[in-house]
Amino acid sequence: MVRSRYVDAVVREFELRRQACPTVRGGRLLETVYVGGGTPSELEPELMARLLDQTVGQLSAAPDFEFTCEANPESLDQEKIRAWQNAGINRISLGVQSLDADVLKLLGRACQPDVARQGLKLACHSFERVSADWIIGPGLKQDSLLAELDEAVGLGVQHFSLYILELHQGTHLEKAVRAGRVRLPADEHTERLYLAAVDFLKGRGIRQYEVSNFSRPGAESRHNGNYWRRKPWLGLGPAAHGCYGPRRYGNIRNLENYCQAVENGDLPEESVDPLDLQSRILERLILALRTVEGVPLEWLEEGCLDLDAGLAEGYWVVQDGFLRLKAKGFLVIDGIEEKVQPRLVG
Repeated sequence: MVRSRYVDAVVREFELRRQACPTVRGGRLLETVYVGGGTPSELEPELMARLLDQTVGQLSAAPDFEFTCEANPESLDQEKIRAWQNAGINRISLGVQSLDADVLKLLGRACQPDVARQGLKLACHSFERVSADWIIGPGLKQDSLLAELDEAVGLGVQHFSLYILELHQGTHLEKAVRAGRVRLPADEHTERLYLAAVDFLKGRGIRQYEVSNFSRPGAESRHNGNYWRRKPWLGLGPAAHGCYGPRRYGNIRNLENYCQAVENGDLPEESVDPLDLQSRILERLILALRTVEGVPLEWLEEGCLDLDAGLAEGYWVVQDGFLRLKAKGFLVIDGIEEKVQPRLVG
């Protein structure tokens, strides 16, 4: 069975990583775990229980351990929720994307709005901490978006991830756009939707704390926060990424090749990046830029950004020695990242 073999392979990779990684061998307490990068709710409860017991269950967790699992509304049910709760999962991230049937169809989602609503209700009833994803893309109207967010807030969602659609080659939507059957919204329309959503959530006490994430105070994703602060993390499974010390790795993407590698006793790495000091300094800068805490001005090479122009455009504020992006700045963060230069050492 493919899924059973997949679980066996991830467990085997965990053992290989534990042998190779001094951070894991050293007994460091787990602060967060995030099960995602696919649709974990498609995995049978018994397989999920085995996967978690033989990986996460083999390590000691911190007292305030955050354990998140992704799910799609249409594949979430009470049996899976009970199994997840028994495994210690205490936070769920639900891929809602939209509550509009036409938008869901354009996005290629099989889920219907009533099913998505039921999944939201079930998640909020079962877990104290619930995050929900929305996508700004074709067919979306501002009034509908804000009404959907309001509905989710009313159900008890305390954390939102708001993404602007990115086309991926080979997907149904990408082919439809290329063929002219679907039109992407103009940049100006996308900007209006995004900024309206930011203001709306802020008015409900849910504030932006990172480029795509919003939460009530105390409901932020600590897993995300650890990533932005460059804490080491262990990635397991096909296409997973991990990083510890100066070393970052990316796993083999193809499932068959991934399984074959670990079954042969090899680390299933497709790429390894031994980050040098200058690369780590740049990464520290870029990651900090993506949070509302911002970047110390002393980290920036003098003159790499026109601070006055950015202030006038409403992209950022400069306060207490920090440059902090505003919502409008997060919209153009790719362009800003191309310009920033760290004050290098040596």
